[in-house]
Amino acid sequence: MNPILRDTGLSQIVATEAPEPLAEGFEFTEGPLWCPDGSVLFQDIRAERSYRLRPDRSVQIVREQTGAANGQTYASDGRIVFCEQNGRRISAMNPDGTNVQTIAETWSGKRLNSPNDIVARSDGGLYFTDPPYGVAPKDRQLHFQGVYLLDERGETRLLADDFEKPNGLAFSPDERTLYVCDTARYHVRAFDVEPSGTLRIGSSRVFATMDPDQPGGPDGMKVDRDGRVYVAVAQGVWVYEAGGTLLGIIALPKRPANLAWSEPDAKALTLTVVDRLYRVRLNVAGILPPFTPLAPSA
Repeated sequence: MNPILRDTGLSQIVATEAPEPLAEGFEFTEGPLWCPDGSVLFQDIRAERSYRLRPDRSVQIVREQTGAANGQTYASDGRIVFCEQNGRRISAMNPDGTNVQTIAETWSGKRLNSPNDIVARSDGGLYFTDPPYGVAPKDRQLHFQGVYLLDERGETRLLADDFEKPNGLAFSPDERTLYVCDTARYHVRAFDVEPSGTLRIGSSRVFATMDPDQPGGPDGMKVDRDGRVYVAVAQGVWVYEAGGTLLGIIALPKRPANLAWSEPDAKALTLTVVDRLYRVRLNVAGILPPFTPLAPSA
């Protein structure tokens, strides 16, 4: 398999010849998050388990009955916050998986649909998407698919409500632009972010539209330090220049669901690909979540 498809410059920034397999044997992997001890915390949605992939490639079960936990990141208080697809809420836990607490499950008095992915801004705000994947139509209380801000006061604020299937999201390096995938529409939208954390009215635009050779719209997403946007789509990871030009696709044997910057230099991507995990090394550095803990001292 050619590791780079539609190459218009991507091969110059990908360091590895082919994606490196890390672990396999899961049902549906999601939500990778690199930890400073060199491990990767990730989810198996269908098994409702959280796992930790250690540097020696061994795998440890961290939690069970997770509510189909999905995307996750670090919060300003040092905890890990994560979306529960079936639990229909945002929860937080200690990095070792203990002391799980609900931090948001309603907006305007109505139950969230099925939170999917979450990112933090450096001021402590948490942004998450809420498609309907984990809730039956008869049980829905919100009849739109939104993007929300959970602010430092614990208030859940609706930012946009006109998505069909909002999914992965990521900030530009200066945090002035928020990118959000719409899986059903096969595109990524971009919004200008106000200093207050809200989205500028009228700033929504389509950043990129995907046309894969097989079904599977955009899912998880990350941005590197130079502003390139990396999107998990059918065929592999689609990489775009900050202006929206496609650089190429890192080909994978199955459709990836999500990805996370990894390693101390943030020059690796850990990829969740259906029943397994892969890693790709790059010649450029990504952006670790703003509240990633410091690595333990030697």
